[in-house]
Order: sequence, then structure tokens, then C-alpha cells
Amino acid sequence: MKAKLAILALLTVLVLGLTACDDGTTGGGGGGGGAGGGGGGHFAVIDSVENLHVGFSIKNAHNPYLIAMYATMQEVASEMGFQLSTRNAGGDMVQQHADVESLIAVGVDVIVMDPQDPLAAIAKGEIIAAAGIPLFLINAGADPATIFETLIQSNNVGLGNAVGEWVADQFPSGTTLNIGMLSGNPGNPVGFARRNGFLQGLSERQLGRDNATNFNVVTQGWGAWSVEGGLTATEDMLVARPDINVIFAENDAKAMGAITAVENAGRAGEIIIVGVDGMRTALEEIQAGRYHATGVNSPIELVRLAMPIVVDFMLGVDRNIPALINTVPGAIHAGNLADGWDRAF
Repeated sequence: MKAKLAILALLTVLVLGLTACDDGTTGGGGGGGGAGGGGGGHFAVIDSVENLHVGFSIKNAHNPYLIAMYATMQEVASEMGFQLSTRNAGGDMVQQHADVESLIAVGVDVIVMDPQDPLAAIAKGEIIAAAGIPLFLINAGADPATIFETLIQSNNVGLGNAVGEWVADQFPSGTTLNIGMLSGNPGNPVGFARRNGFLQGLSERQLGRDNATNFNVVTQGWGAWSVEGGLTATEDMLVARPDINVIFAENDAKAMGAITAVENAGRAGEIIIVGVDGMRTALEEIQAGRYHATGVNSPIELVRLAMPIVVDFMLGVDRNIPALINTVPGAIHAGNLADGWDRAF
């Protein structure tokens, strides 16, 4: 019980201070420096969306999440009618600095950036501000000293929370949940937020129903955010703790490995496997009954939330915006699978 009280105390701090989101490779920062949230009155108003030139700097396009974010940005530009110039840093923070300078040189009116590195974003924010251009951050956050208008990202605590609530509802009162925590890599803030959000959602749902919690985190494996890593880590967890009846994976890729490990161990149907991301492959596994639920972390939804905000800001329609804007978290499972396909990637 002391351990569970300690978890709840930690979660209180987490919810107040951490809303980082990413694809599982980096963490995000907090509020904006300079204009960050609600500023922007000193920037020129563009007279029409057709005359708006948006610069998009993405840190990489090496995985399905970032590929989908990049493609959706191009689709939205075509739909809304603004001019778009894109730069892909290829995972190199020095290249992203050069990309930002290039976007300034071609005369963009606004820059939307998915930062490669939170600290390196400070210098980028300074040169963008010096050029008189507003900066919007998307997906990954930046150091609080960075000058930007707003950060638009998913809510990783909320995603884990939604999945935790769903898991609690799958077990009747009095059933003990023995959880295997399938994590990414030590110290990663995205994984930290997702697993603690999961524990929070599970705790609050059980407390509301039973006036008590009834779960144990019996083991933790590190799967390095990959299918192969998830497979190996789950195999080890099943050997160490054969009493596991729930596996929470911090991303869908690791969960796909967990599915294989559970089946290879002859435990299919005995263990609920859940995760976060909402990948199309994950939805297909839910449809097949091999996977059970995933938190929706959609790059498609993220871009489609962000760009109307950016366009309205630049047209002067609404410049009173907060420093942080999150997508609405939720979980997809067999009961609402039809709602997930349009957001899957």
C-alpha cells in the first residue's frame, strides 16, 4: 500500500509538470519563452491564406509516425491553400539549424518545427525571432528558454490514463492484476509519462469502483521501442513472472513483439496486452483479437489540429493562444475500433 501511495504522489507531480509527447525517441519541454502563448501581436497579419508561406522543419522521417506527420502536412497545405516549404533534418540537430536558416532565406511567414533536440531549439528560436517570424512547435517540445508561440502535441499522460481505465474495466472487483511493464529505454520522458499515466488511470478507476486498488507491477522489461526488443523483453518477463496477466507496452511496436512472445509461450488468451500509438498494424491486431487496446497518438490528428491554429494566427483571426495545446487522448479497442482507422498511421 505504501508503494501505491508513493505512486499516486508521484503522479500528482507528473500531471502538473509533464505533458511531453513524441514518437518515443525524444522528450518535450514546457511553456514558451518570449512570446510563448498568447503573444504574437507584433507579427504582421497575412491578408489571405493563399498568400501565406509556411515553413515546416521536421527532425526526421525515419519511422511511420514521422512519415505520416510529414505527409499529412503536405495534404493539409493542399487542402487549406497555403504555400509550404519543407525541410527534413535527418535526425541531425546541426542540419535542422541550417534548415531553419534556409526557410528564413526563402521568405517564409511562419515556421512550424518538430525539434530534434530540446536544448538546441533555443538557438533556433532566437534566429527565427530575430527574423521577425513566429515559431510554432509540433510533436516534440523544447527547452523553456526557447522563444515560441505554442507547442501542439499529444498528451502522453492522458493516453496512458485512458488505457489504464480501460484495463481496469476488463477485470471484475477482487481480481488481482499482475502487470508486466514493457518500457522503452531508461530515462525517456515519453515512456515515463505513458506508464505513470497508465497507473494513474488504473488506480483511479479501481478506487472509484471498489474504494481500493488491486494491482501489482511485478516486473519491468526494456524493449528499446522496437518489435524485436519487445519480443525479447517479454520473453524474459514471462520467465521471471509467469503470473503476469496484463502487459502494458509504452508503444505499439513493442506490443507487437509482446504478442508473439505470449503466443510462443502458449499464453494467448490469458494475458491482456495494451499499449499506445494507434498504428494501423495495431488496429489490425485488435481486429484479429490478438491485441486489446491502444492509446491514440495520431500524427494525422496532430497536424490537422495544429495547422488551422497556425493559419488563424497568421491571418489575425485568433492570436490569444495558450503555450501548450494537446490533442484529446483516448483509447481504441474492439468496442470502438471503427473510430480509429481514419487516425491510424
